[in-house]
Amino acid sequence: MKTGAYERLPQGYDLYKRIDFTKDREALRTMVIWTIVAALAMILPMLLVHPIGTAFDMPKAKVLFCIAAMIVGFIVYVFLHESVHGICMRMFTGSGASFGFDIKNGMAYASSTWFFKKWPYIIIAVAPVLVWGIIIAVLLGDVDEVYFWYLYAVQIFNITGAAGDIYVICSVARMPKDVLAHDSGRAMDFYLPAKERKNYYAD
Repeated sequence: MKTGAYERLPQGYDLYKRIDFTKDREALRTMVIWTIVAALAMILPMLLVHPIGTAFDMPKAKVLFCIAAMIVGFIVYVFLHESVHGICMRMFTGSGASFGFDIKNGMAYASSTWFFKKWPYIIIAVAPVLVWGIIIAVLLGDVDEVYFWYLYAVQIFNITGAAGDIYVICSVARMPKDVLAHDSGRAMDFYLPAKERKNYYAD
C-alpha cells in the first residue's frame, strides 16, 4: 500500500456503488444542469465588467486568429486537465496513470488500476479544475481587454468541463470514510468492507 492507495483491493471489501457516465442518465442530467448554471453564472456578471463587444474591436483577421487560438486552447486544456489527474494518481501510488479518449462518448480520461482512499481520490478529482482555474485567473488579471473573452472562454471551459469531476466529488464526499475508489476512466467503482457495507445503501 502507498499513502492513500492500495495496489490490490483489500480482503473483505465488496462493491458499494458504481458511477458510469456512459450509462447513468441521472448523472448526465445533473452534469448538464451544472454546465448550464455554471456557464450562466460565469458569463452574465462578467458582461457588466467586460463588454463582449471589445473582443471584436480589432481587424477581422485578428478576430479569426483569436477564435482559432481559443479553440486550440480548448484542445490543449483537455490534455493538461487529464495530465493533472495523472500526476496526482502517481503522487499517491508511485505508478503512472493510463490515458485514453472515448470517441463514442466524447470523454478524455486518466485511469489507474489502484484503489484510492476517500480523500486522496477527492484530491485527484478536484486538482485539475483548481490548479488550472487559479493559473487562468492569474493570467486574466494581466490580459489586454480585447483578448479577455478569448481567455475567459477557456476558464469557462475549465469550470463547466469539470462537471463530471464535480459530480464525483459531491458523490464521494457523502460516502463512508472507509470507501475505496477504483477509476477505470469510463466508470468508477467504490468499495466498502463487507461488514460496514451492510449499514449503507448506494444512492
